[in-house]
Amino acid sequence: MPTIQAPAVFKSSPTAYLNVLRIFACFMVLLVHSGEFFYIGDNSSIVRDNHVWVNNYGSFMRSCVPLFVMISGYLLLPIKETGSQFYKRRFSRLLIPFLFWSVMYAIIPFLMGNTKPDQMWHDLFMIPINFAPSAGHLWFVYMFIGVYLFIPIFSPWVQTASKRFKQFFLLIWVITLCFPYIKTITPEVWGECFWNKYHSGYYFSGYIGYLLLGNYIKGHVTISKWGGFAVGAVLLVIGYIITHVVFDHQLPFAKDLPELELSWAFPTINVAMMATGMFLIFRVISFKSAPIETFMAKVSGLTYGMYLAHILVLVPLFPIINNWLHDVVLVIPVLAISTFLVTYLGIKILSYLPVSKYIVG
Repeated sequence: MPTIQAPAVFKSSPTAYLNVLRIFACFMVLLVHSGEFFYIGDNSSIVRDNHVWVNNYGSFMRSCVPLFVMISGYLLLPIKETGSQFYKRRFSRLLIPFLFWSVMYAIIPFLMGNTKPDQMWHDLFMIPINFAPSAGHLWFVYMFIGVYLFIPIFSPWVQTASKRFKQFFLLIWVITLCFPYIKTITPEVWGECFWNKYHSGYYFSGYIGYLLLGNYIKGHVTISKWGGFAVGAVLLVIGYIITHVVFDHQLPFAKDLPELELSWAFPTINVAMMATGMFLIFRVISFKSAPIETFMAKVSGLTYGMYLAHILVLVPLFPIINNWLHDVVLVIPVLAISTFLVTYLGIKILSYLPVSKYIVG
């Protein structure tokens, strides 16, 4: 009799959880931006009426941007190609869609009658320098361009550095994450003055730390998934409490948004705790079904395009949902979910175009 072979058991990819994490980080961005309608007024003034739920939601979601950088550090470091090959492959996917949507954010407000021709041309000419007023979220891409430029330079060190040497880098980086709070007491630290803005920890600071942190988790965190989940949950809760309490503390006397959002800055110790915690928590995710894993990978592949385009959906949806629900506790999550779904469908449709890689990435 012929031998009957048992069907092959599906084995989930060990990095499949990163697709889910990227999707959730994208949703977190949308939730943060949905809350901005309730505390940012005209000319970037502070609206203090709905601060409780703005804080409840917004503080929890602050790790969104660091998570994107950590995922890149996990997947890309150390690179396995030459610097020129890396730049060619990565920047074609990063820059061309960015330029396309930057142009859209200059032209569409003009076509909608919200800006004048002079403003449109100004926004177009400014693209090589900075984002347009209607596209503040594109600051993220300018930041990521810098990160990508640095990766081939950073990669050889990452490849040869010992675990202890990486810990040394991360230790100094963690110290710099405390600087936003130290500077509320003394504005200049470690050699800063009006003729020197580059303090002695400057080259260990910012988003590069998140890049290395992602690589460090991949190569050196050997704790079990559920052990990591427990550690991650503790880090997430502590980081959230700090973020929430400081925002609430700043609200009564903050004169401007930077002062109010002291604990919401991405390179802060509390946000780094939340990002690390979230990363460790998501490690427990694995899939039992190949179609579901494949679907998540495809959605994850569209998140860059969704990020670029979502403001064009978010802004017109806000008055509709706000007039329907009225309550901030409902409006923020419903607006974020609605924006996510509509933007996903739009980017999904665009992805079928022959030139879709130049639009959605």
